Amino acid sequence: MTITSLSFAGFVLITLALYYALPRRPQNILLLAASYVFYLTWSPTYTLILAALTAINFALSHRVRRADQPRRRWMWAGIGINVAALAFFKFADFFKADFSDLVERLGFSTGAGGLEILLPVGMSFYIVAVISYLIDAARGQVEPTRDPVDFALYMAYFPKLIAGPIERARVFLPRLAEPRIVDNDRLSRSFTLIVVGVVRKLVIADLLTTLIPENVFQTPAEFSPLELAGYLVAYAFALYNDFAGYTSIARGVSGLFGIELAANFRTPYFSRSLTEFWNRWHITLSQWLRDYIYFPTSRALLRRNPSRMNIPNILIPPMLTMLISGLWHGVGWGFIIWGGLHGFYLIVERVWSLLRPALPLQRQPKWRQAISMVLVFGAVLLAWIPFRMGGRITLDFVRAMTNLSDWAHPTVRLALLLVPALWLDWVQTRRDDELIFLRWPQLAQATLLALAILAILVATTVDTSPPFVYQGF
Repeated sequence: MTITSLSFAGFVLITLALYYALPRRPQNILLLAASYVFYLTWSPTYTLILAALTAINFALSHRVRRADQPRRRWMWAGIGINVAALAFFKFADFFKADFSDLVERLGFSTGAGGLEILLPVGMSFYIVAVISYLIDAARGQVEPTRDPVDFALYMAYFPKLIAGPIERARVFLPRLAEPRIVDNDRLSRSFTLIVVGVVRKLVIADLLTTLIPENVFQTPAEFSPLELAGYLVAYAFALYNDFAGYTSIARGVSGLFGIELAANFRTPYFSRSLTEFWNRWHITLSQWLRDYIYFPTSRALLRRNPSRMNIPNILIPPMLTMLISGLWHGVGWGFIIWGGLHGFYLIVERVWSLLRPALPLQRQPKWRQAISMVLVFGAVLLAWIPFRMGGRITLDFVRAMTNLSDWAHPTVRLALLLVPALWLDWVQTRRDDELIFLRWPQLAQATLLALAILAILVATTVDTSPPFVYQGF
């Protein structure tokens, strides 16, 4: 059951009708039951895995806080169990041939389709969320809840289950305990987030994806440099709008239940530095990596040498953080190269800022900010090549980009579709407000809503709707 389907809309409406007939405590029980029903539509096996990890982590969180001395041991045990579970499913497909060989040598059959071990949908998201919970509990930053329903809901809450955002327990759990007021203001904000999310997913991301030839990332030599550049830009905007669209819908749906979820994107392609990009792209994961990988690594290195020019501190934290980010996304050289490139970008930016301190971004001349945006977007585009293609074909793509004898260009429809994508981000960036549309005159709001509905209806006539990209990570 995908969150852009009519069945999901019906599921939400039924859940809402029951939800508002109940007091707060039964509301949480209903949301937990609804979350497990939602996950069952994906796979009963995935649901059993989620339930098992929920029970294990609930028990571990209380062991972490039971005594001062061994709590770190229980924390590391919990981190180890969760990382091992995630690694098993992520690496299983990578080493599928070896697993199949081993199983057959043991005398078991892997079946006609071979051994099939798939990463449970949403696992990458709820695993990092619960790791942060265990660490925060060990640090004393959150008191482990004694309510198994609230804890299970923290892990399984259906709007965020499949692809985030990655919520912190110290923020999310108190929201489950406080009164939930859904007034006209919250309804309008939630409805706006849902409409914007559906437009980003169905109108922009899906249509851009359908315009990208299937073989452009397999046999790039068949295309001209202009075509490759155009399709790479289209892929960048399709990926962004796909994931930002999911998050917007998830936050809007959650708002209908009176529960706020964190923002995950803030027009990242208008960033003027790579550091700013990571403060605006997949924000909840970026903050998780910053707080649990970058800062602890940096603090450990600075304890040895507090110098401003501590070379290991300049090099190791950003590179380690981005390599872990790459592995979180998937197993393969493409993701490692993508993470390594972004680690290298951050190191260069850090060294440059140490050698030549500059004005804050907001105080720089507009022309310099514009040039910085173009350079940052170009660097991000370059990194999307291995992210999408893997290690080997990346070199083929780069070589094909240097073939200046062919000047064929991508379809004009591609450029026309990028216009609303850029316009949507530009409108939100101007006032740094994702809900700026609610401040418009009523006639403008009605016109925009009518155009959005028309665009959605037209987009749904396309034969196929690609799945959300990040639900596979």
